Amino acid sequence: MSSQRFVLKRKAFIILLIVIFNLSGCGQSENINIDSDNLLSDKKLTETENKETDALPKPLEVSINTNAKDIYYNSEDDIDLFRSLHRCESDGKNIYLVHGEPDLYIMPIGTDEHNPANIDNPAGMDVCQITVDIYGRIHLLIVSQDNKEWFIYQLDESYQVDRAIDISAYIEQKRVPPWFLIDKDGTYYLQWPCERNGIIVDSEGVLKHRTTPESLGTVWIYEAAVGKDGEIYLVHGVSEEKEEIAKLDVKNGLIENVNPAIYFPGGEIFSLMSSGTDTNLLLFSPLSGVWACDTENGTLENRVPISGIGFSSDMEFWPFTFLPDGRLFLGGSTISKDNADDGGDEDFKLPLLKYIPVGK
Repeated sequence: MSSQRFVLKRKAFIILLIVIFNLSGCGQSENINIDSDNLLSDKKLTETENKETDALPKPLEVSINTNAKDIYYNSEDDIDLFRSLHRCESDGKNIYLVHGEPDLYIMPIGTDEHNPANIDNPAGMDVCQITVDIYGRIHLLIVSQDNKEWFIYQLDESYQVDRAIDISAYIEQKRVPPWFLIDKDGTYYLQWPCERNGIIVDSEGVLKHRTTPESLGTVWIYEAAVGKDGEIYLVHGVSEEKEEIAKLDVKNGLIENVNPAIYFPGGEIFSLMSSGTDTNLLLFSPLSGVWACDTENGTLENRVPISGIGFSSDMEFWPFTFLPDGRLFLGGSTISKDNADDGGDEDFKLPLLKYIPVGK
């Protein structure tokens, strides 16, 4: 058992290295007298407000999928799918892949095909990170090839740039942040890997806060994600022996403790966290498997233990993302001695994409 934990911990460490190296480089109102005219005005105002409220987008709704599926991956366009680790998202229909190139790639769920989105991206600018908000809209982090210009693009339904925000003045680290999130109100949170420093930028592109583990009053930040409720959550170290799930207060740039508190034992490693289906959050640990977290009731469930993931001891695997339909999307490789091509005994790897139901 101890040897198995060592192997799994080593896998988690390898995942972290892959992420780091792949992501490097690239008013006040006046008092109104009550009279008939003002009542009419108030009525018109209320009707206008109701229309504006009705015009707001509705959160994305995707039916739960309980079907497991394995797909042997055969890339025919020289795109390395595994370069999208920690840089892929889904809207329930497609999986969107970022490779640090000028374009975004689209892979329909359940297939091994991916094609460029053909976004209108100027020459010399690369797509380096992606997030999908709770309404299903795609947001991209764009950086110039000399790392001097940084933009956030919001795409329309045709994958063209609907809005661009220049955040170049806020960027101090010339590495792409593994965590690029947007909450339900359009506030962005970017966090970098080495020191876990971050920035909070509002929907208009105004810098609101710079954060560090120290400013947030924590030892370390292990994971970050937007929950089903549209709020941003962190897995952070209360101490070396204890890890906690907490909400990020983007308005004040502070950690807001979840009540009741939710703790993991120290030493637990998470390589993926995302919004859930029946619970607010889903997390993946290469040590213990999939966890479902109910932040409202303060409960944790080890929904799928690592032994139930479906990868045998002769397979390597890496988590890509949780899908809105409640499935964990993993990539892995089988190792076989039966090399039919040359009849030799040398090992070779056969890429495998795996969809694992974890939502309810």
